[in-house]
Amino acid sequence: MHIEVRNLNKNFGDFHAVRDVSFDIEKGKLIGLLGPSGGGKTSILRMLAGLETPSSGDIVFHGKRVNDLPPQERGIGFVFQNYALFKHMTVYDNVAFGLKVKKHTKEQIRERVMYLVELTGLKGFEHRYPHQLSGGQRQRVAFARALAPEPQLLLLDEPFAAIDAKIRTELRTWLKEMIERVGITSIFVTHDQEEAIEVADEIMIINKGRLEQKGSPWDIYKNPETPFVASFIGESSFIDDISSLKGFESAAVQPDTKALIRPEYIEIGKPGEIKLASATMPAVVKHIHFRGSEWMVELAVGDTKLITYRSLEKEVLKPGEAVSVLLHRAYLFNDQDSWIMENPLKVDPMPIHI
Repeated sequence: MHIEVRNLNKNFGDFHAVRDVSFDIEKGKLIGLLGPSGGGKTSILRMLAGLETPSSGDIVFHGKRVNDLPPQERGIGFVFQNYALFKHMTVYDNVAFGLKVKKHTKEQIRERVMYLVELTGLKGFEHRYPHQLSGGQRQRVAFARALAPEPQLLLLDEPFAAIDAKIRTELRTWLKEMIERVGITSIFVTHDQEEAIEVADEIMIINKGRLEQKGSPWDIYKNPETPFVASFIGESSFIDDISSLKGFESAAVQPDTKALIRPEYIEIGKPGEIKLASATMPAVVKHIHFRGSEWMVELAVGDTKLITYRSLEKEVLKPGEAVSVLLHRAYLFNDQDSWIMENPLKVDPMPIHI
């Protein structure tokens, strides 16, 4: 299903939950609606599902405006955060429920249910009840039930929120593979950026009811279009006066220029470890944190605090230790514009031939 949303707004009394949101979604894409709690993500999802009525704007499925269509006529499957399974029904009957409502034959129901049971890895659990299943298994039942009537669009509201961390990671991979196999257009709400980056083909960043940016996880991380996106995706250091850092003395030519610096923009080393010594600044290690695959290092360059990473393969740094720092680039912004500035001191001087 191809989806178009134009100038969508939703008010709850005086509260403007969704503000003039527009986007297109291509058929078969898996889209992550990402943003802080209360930002408007679930309101957008519920309007797409027909569970909320837009205050203004248009929702178009395959060229047809569906604002006034009831949920059951939109061709949508919905997976809720709390599973919403029927406790008195077996796995088989939960998955079959929508098909029975549509009055499919018993043979059609059995064929479809068994296909989905196999697809979702629930074979052998058909006759169990929800209380006899793990959280991950219950969520798989919810997915199977939503897919049973063969919807054109699958909507998922924080589908992994009620599941423990280890199972959540496994289900992310499973969900992406399953949706690719089924080929259904899907949208899921999450406030977990790692989840969105790992699962989604494209991400839409929603903040205070507005669409801040839409794109692939890599594009959004590499080229944030707003200060909020730059600060929300990944870990960053916020700098009021970037001109105090070596190589960026000219960055504050425009008024009120501030900066966000990602950890990977910063190179840190002991004496002799960084080749471009002339471009480095002295710094002091404040704290180090083991992150499993690397060290996260908090350091101070004068009064400026920065966060960066250091490989486990290199010698461990200690709090209070003097180090050298090379800032490769910074994300700069003011009230009018935003841009990425490369450190001009990184460029090696032209070689002198004798």
